[in-house]
Amino acid sequence: MKAPALITPLAVLCVALGGSPDAAQAQGSPELAGGWIVTSWTSPDGEVNSEPQRGLFVFTETGHYSISYIPGSDPRAELSESSTEAEQLAAYNAFVANSGRYRVAGNVITYEAYVAKFPNYMAGFMTEEGNAVTMTYAIEDGILTLEWTSGNSAGRKATLRRPGQPG
Repeated sequence: MKAPALITPLAVLCVALGGSPDAAQAQGSPELAGGWIVTSWTSPDGEVNSEPQRGLFVFTETGHYSISYIPGSDPRAELSESSTEAEQLAAYNAFVANSGRYRVAGNVITYEAYVAKFPNYMAGFMTEEGNAVTMTYAIEDGILTLEWTSGNSAGRKATLRRPGQPG
């Protein structure tokens, strides 16, 4: 069961780095380019999780992104060959992943998923209704702060740092 757990994040990252069918509309940002590790989450009501589970956000200069993270503080249970469907579902539900294109205007990032763990989210990509989500960003002293302004995560904040950077 460990191989499928690795396939999703790797596939998501490959799509983000390899490009999307509509790359011409993607507009990346050199200051965002690269990988960012989640160091904390803040809920819309102000509750801070300063010991989050793993999360990785990758932005390319060509306007593609990949977001993968485990929400909450609880680690995902490892699966075995004899894992039940309920255990597999719990592991699946304890993971968020999507990749696609993004563009920056001022301090606002707008992103659209080309591929996502949740199939309904990617269904609107490159259509009139789209699936765009917006968030503001700031980089100060090497720390990236994101605040979602639309979508299911509106009002949520993430603090991130570069891999290897003390945090």
